[in-house]
Amino acid sequence: MQAAPLPDDEALRLERLRGLAVLDTAPEPFFDGIVRVASLVTGSPIALVSLIDHDRQWFKAQVGLEGVTETPRDISFCAHAIHGNTLFEVRDTHEDQRFADNPLVDADPHIRFYAGMPIAIDGGSGMGTLCVIDRVPRELTDTQREILTTLAGLVGMALEQRATAVERNAALAREITLERDLRRTAQEWEMHRRRAVASLEASERRFRQLFHYSLGLICTHDLDGVLLSVNPAAAQSLGYPINSLMGRSLADFMRPEMLPAFHAYLRRIIDEGSDSGRLELRAANGELRIWAYHNVLDEDDQERYVLGHAQDITEQHRQERQLREWSLSDPLTHCFNRRYLGQLGEMARDETLGCITVDLDHFKAVNDTYGHQRGDDVLVDMAKFLRARVRDEDAVVRLGGDEFLVVLRSADDRQLAEVSDRLRSEAEAAPIGFTLGAAMKLAGTPLDAALSSADQRLYEARACRGIR
Repeated sequence: MQAAPLPDDEALRLERLRGLAVLDTAPEPFFDGIVRVASLVTGSPIALVSLIDHDRQWFKAQVGLEGVTETPRDISFCAHAIHGNTLFEVRDTHEDQRFADNPLVDADPHIRFYAGMPIAIDGGSGMGTLCVIDRVPRELTDTQREILTTLAGLVGMALEQRATAVERNAALAREITLERDLRRTAQEWEMHRRRAVASLEASERRFRQLFHYSLGLICTHDLDGVLLSVNPAAAQSLGYPINSLMGRSLADFMRPEMLPAFHAYLRRIIDEGSDSGRLELRAANGELRIWAYHNVLDEDDQERYVLGHAQDITEQHRQERQLREWSLSDPLTHCFNRRYLGQLGEMARDETLGCITVDLDHFKAVNDTYGHQRGDDVLVDMAKFLRARVRDEDAVVRLGGDEFLVVLRSADDRQLAEVSDRLRSEAEAAPIGFTLGAAMKLAGTPLDAALSSADQRLYEARACRGIR
């Protein structure tokens, strides 16, 4: 086993890592979501956000290693990966002399495949990696490598934003605490009144400057949600002038279905004194903006109000949604994939579905005669043919190879027959011949049983046509 050498900038790297103030912190939903997406997209049972400390690698987020939060650095795969700025991939650890006798290979978790993308901050060596691990030899596809690289970039950006937010919140809390203490001590210690007043004025001046120039979104509102003050960054996020926001309720910028959640937020902050979460607000141009907030209840001369601090994470939210879509779709045809089918089976257990299995006739001959590029074109065109003949709420799933599935939501026998007949009657518009098998999934029955029935009818139809 070969332990990874230390990077040339190790001292600076460790200083930057400590500056992120993330080691030994509690799990956070964003990083947990990133490793779940990495696991799903790559089909790997283990995925980690691993940070390389002085003598250990510590996991900010992980799936597949329940109960494990760190391992020694000298046996770490990620300690090798942080030396570069590209994806570090080990297809078979048994064939790589650096890792063949590594304890993590010989014993649990029995690593056979590893791929880690360095998490870089301000250049230099990586703070750690976003990595995926499997117990069998394999390699990633180009699309999976691209997605893993994108995810690692999001982790790096999130770590920097997190560190900035922690420091900003700490500075804001210090200013608020100082202001509150000065007000109390000014009354108790008259002999220091002038000094206390001067300090209070300086503190308020600094607070106003922080309020005005902060890139964070800062506002105050009363216990009914009516805005009392708004800083320029918050007004810019929503696209309104500051004076048009003052005196309006935050509820004015929310969709009606979000109002119950907003009223629940107001009750929590009154009862508990603080609250964190996400708010969805409609900007002046009609777009929905997503704010990640941490708000606290404060009192000023017995008047209670809420001091809010937030970050606009709209773009991050869009990227998270895109990643979720990637994990449920086939990259070639943009149909849904088997992972979506598994989720549908759980969600629609009490729903009646129409299931039509579609098998392309003589598809192998197309690949053998014209090449795989032509075969890919046929698959893409077939997906378009199927989607054009079903409703928007229905789903077209690529099961794999030359097999498709059409799922008709809330359908009955008549609708299933109509769609099956339509596909057969318009078969000349398809890029290739095909055979169908149809079956109903009744409410309360498993989806797999209906798929088996549809497959059986497809096989019978192919046999009648003399197709093997």
